[in-house]
Amino acid sequence: MSKFIIRALVIILLIILILATLAVVFINSIAKTAITSAGTSVLGVPTTVSSVDIGIFSGHSELTDLEVQNPKDYPGTFLKLSDGILDVNLGSLLSNSIEVKEIEFDGIDLSFIQKVNGSNVNEILANVKKNTASSNETASKTESTSSGGRKFIIDELKITKVSVAISIEPISSATKPSVVKIKQVVVKDIGKKEGGATTDQIVSIVVQSVIHSVLEAAPGEIPSVMLQGMKGGLSSLGNLDFGDVSFDGGEGFKKITNSISNLGKSSGNKIGDAFDGLGKGISDLIGGDKDKDKDKKSGDASGDTEQQK
Repeated sequence: MSKFIIRALVIILLIILILATLAVVFINSIAKTAITSAGTSVLGVPTTVSSVDIGIFSGHSELTDLEVQNPKDYPGTFLKLSDGILDVNLGSLLSNSIEVKEIEFDGIDLSFIQKVNGSNVNEILANVKKNTASSNETASKTESTSSGGRKFIIDELKITKVSVAISIEPISSATKPSVVKIKQVVVKDIGKKEGGATTDQIVSIVVQSVIHSVLEAAPGEIPSVMLQGMKGGLSSLGNLDFGDVSFDGGEGFKKITNSISNLGKSSGNKIGDAFDGLGKGISDLIGGDKDKDKDKKSGDASGDTEQQK
């Protein structure tokens, strides 16, 4: 009898272990799909993540190697994230609003590319505006007929080691892009006013906070035409549910207090004037050829006059 009981207990434990393993595998897969789907739907470009590890018993979760591709006609990636961690209040996992103590994204590389007919960052912001508006309408319709999807209340979001490469095509093809580095961006109280933020809204908040921090940290490094587009793009996103945003660009933390419309009134010239220089160079080249033609015609006319004499 005792052997039978022991054997039954072992079988039960094995079944529990198998079910727990399957649960972890499925949860990781579901979380990975949710992250890539949210990034792709909000940003309007392919988004991938290498791995997601959800700690269903510890509340500590991790993700690695997240990549956001550039819009069409722009080379490479728009954003690369090395590592991300998330600490959840386990007691809130069964509620509609999951409480997150902290999210930290470590090591973000961004690429801002300006071309004659637009920039990748402005296309991304336009996608965020369009797709966030449509997702909000869908969410409001869903919530009116059901209990709605899961939302998140985040105490603090930290984004560390941000590096932004700013380039102008075709000028930067022959020179190195300008690089802006930010030690840390901190966003507090996400989703606290409205009972939680959706995954799509969190993606939008991350993008908006980082881009706004770059504008504040080094507006003089950003081309004028890109700067104006970024200000307009950020202004059009509307109000999202989060509290204070601060950043450390190397001189200590500063809160983002200036309105976007006041940014860059006396900046954006360092690289932005390169467009004027490029245009002037082309103009001078064309004008120079015209002057040469005029000089040649003038010389020929003078020669004919001398021969007639």
